[in-house]
Amino acid sequence: MLKYSFTLIACLISSLVFAQNWDYDDYSDYSWKTFYRFEPIYQNLDPRDIDYPLLHAAIFYVTNEHRVKNGLKPFRHSDKIERAAAGHASDMAKYNFYGHQSKIRNKRHLRDRFQIVGLNPILIAENISSTAGIQYEYGRKVNRPQSPGEFTYMTSKREPVPPHTYISFAKEIVRLWMESPGHRKNILNPSLTQMGAGSSVYAEKNFYNMPYFMNVQCFSGD
Repeated sequence: MLKYSFTLIACLISSLVFAQNWDYDDYSDYSWKTFYRFEPIYQNLDPRDIDYPLLHAAIFYVTNEHRVKNGLKPFRHSDKIERAAAGHASDMAKYNFYGHQSKIRNKRHLRDRFQIVGLNPILIAENISSTAGIQYEYGRKVNRPQSPGEFTYMTSKREPVPPHTYISFAKEIVRLWMESPGHRKNILNPSLTQMGAGSSVYAEKNFYNMPYFMNVQCFSGD
């Protein structure tokens, strides 16, 4: 019994260490280039056990990659703005809505969400998306899962839908935003200088409970 208890505690400690791959202070140590050398971003994104700070960081740095490659200064990270973005993503997933206007009375507008975290900059903007959390090719038919979370395409060989890594998922989210004129305009707006990103997983009930994520970028200008 003692041995079992010790093993359980050791496993719990190990899982906690594994889950804490990223901290707000780490943003000062990385650029978008050096972030690609951070090994945890290449682990699979497991919808049942998500390191949200790491995912938010991946979205932030991939966004900065696009900024720099388009001749702009990278965004500065804001932990307060990240909290606003993550809160809106969580609310959309929890309360089953999608939009810039929240169902939560005191969070109705983006300005409200900024003020809740103690910010009131003159210039603010927001990008949102709802994106499959696995590498699903949109438009292809899938089979009803035989086991929870195991998705296959409707082909003779039941080709599996592969998982995302943290960095591949971040790249997919930002790619979709960059292909949308309005979202791209926010990302490449030189007057916007700070950014924070947030995500929240949910089961898409209309698609065999495939894991999807609500994703949010919030921006501010000095």
